[in-house]
Order: sequence, then C-alpha cells, then structure tokens
Amino acid sequence: MKIIKLHKGLFRYLKRELPKQKSLKGVINFLKVIGIAYYKELIKMYKELFLVLDTDYIKSQQKLKKQKQIITDLQRALKMLQYIDKKLVKLGKNRQERRRFWRDFYKDAQVRTEVFNELEKEL
Repeated sequence: MKIIKLHKGLFRYLKRELPKQKSLKGVINFLKVIGIAYYKELIKMYKELFLVLDTDYIKSQQKLKKQKQIITDLQRALKMLQYIDKKLVKLGKNRQERRRFWRDFYKDAQVRTEVFNELEKEL
C-alpha cells in the first residue's frame, strides 16, 4: 500500500512541477533529484519489509514494546503515588503522619486496596 501511495505522489508531483522547469538542463537536474529521493524511499520501504519478515527483529520489537509498557505503567504509578501524597498534604497531615501512612501502605495490602478503591471512586 505504501508503494502505491509513493507512486501516486510521485506522479502528482511530476505532473505539477515538471512543466515549471524552463530548460532541458533544469528538467534533467529535476529528474535526477527526484530519482535519487524516490530510490531512497524505495530502499527504506524494502528495508522495513525485510525487517518485518525477520523473526529476530519481531522478537526484539516485542521485547521493546513490553519494556515501554512497563515504563509507562511505572510512570502512571508514580503519578498516582504523588497524587496521594499531595492529597495527604492538602488534608493537613504532618510529615510524621504521612510517613506512618506510607509505612502502613507499604506493609499492609488491605490499606493499599482501600486507598485504591477510594481513588477509583474519585475518578
């Protein structure tokens, strides 16, 4: 599909820009530049095609996708924890109470589920 779009775009561009060239030398230089760009795009497309068919590339892409998903999940979790901490500050909890809360949060699964249930209710 990309190759068809590339050819359509090439022919539209040639149809529009070729009549603007005034001399034979200008036409030749124009076609030379267009040909080089066209072949570079074709080579890039064929490289992508061969990579898609390569099993090692597919495995590495899946591994990279999993890593990116883990990173985004961790970033979301960090934002959620920062939100909880800011909420505690807004409620007027001092530093010791917040530390006690985080200690309980870390040790007790029941506290974690309660906090996350409250967050879901807020959303």
